[in-house]
Amino acid sequence: MNPIQTSPVEELKQKKLRGGQKKAPLEKARVRLWALEVKSCTKLSYKALDEMFLGDPEETFDEPPKVFEKISRNGVSPGSKGRISLAELIKGVNDHPDFEGTAIVFNSKLWELFELKTISEQEIFSRIDDVFREHGVERYPLPKIESWRYGRNPDVDVQHPVNPMEMLRLQAADLNEITRVYLMILYYFFAKTTISARFERVLKIHTDSLKDYLEERLGDFGQECFLEALKRVQNIQVIRVFEPS
Repeated sequence: MNPIQTSPVEELKQKKLRGGQKKAPLEKARVRLWALEVKSCTKLSYKALDEMFLGDPEETFDEPPKVFEKISRNGVSPGSKGRISLAELIKGVNDHPDFEGTAIVFNSKLWELFELKTISEQEIFSRIDDVFREHGVERYPLPKIESWRYGRNPDVDVQHPVNPMEMLRLQAADLNEITRVYLMILYYFFAKTTISARFERVLKIHTDSLKDYLEERLGDFGQECFLEALKRVQNIQVIRVFEPS
């Protein structure tokens, strides 16, 4: 019996699967943005950063691995054959006093937000509370706001997610820009639970900061990443207390 022949196209597909899936733009952006955050903290070259965090103290590189350069330009993280894993590298850099706080860019909950299928009002509040707690800012009691201001049943009040005064306190707590972006997306999800206005306008208001964050740092690639992020945000189903009439 003749063996089943595989077409060249199928062979190529199988090789791609065996070799791993191609990274999505947001996966690359996550790594690149971290490397750029690290670089913004120092005047050291990429080669010097490699030697600081990857080199043996007893030797110098004859052929530098160019890990930081590859990460910042292409989103290529250290492979399994590398001296160190990406997680170890991020932690090692963050533990250095000159680069403390840089890990937030990679570890931000913004990235996991893009993977959600649904989000409830309770989870929105919980995530906002987490940001305040992580930055050591005490929250005020949530004020009641008349729901007619949001185009909902005037007999039912809803809670506003953040008091303006406590937001000022949070901003004073050295909030990283990616955390501000994360909060704006959460505010958008909250808005969808409380208003009956056109969501297109509300979406733009709350995602402009994400657009600026990605495009200012990643240029044309940032535009591609923003479009993917926007699509993912729009596809997340927000579970309301009740649907507006």
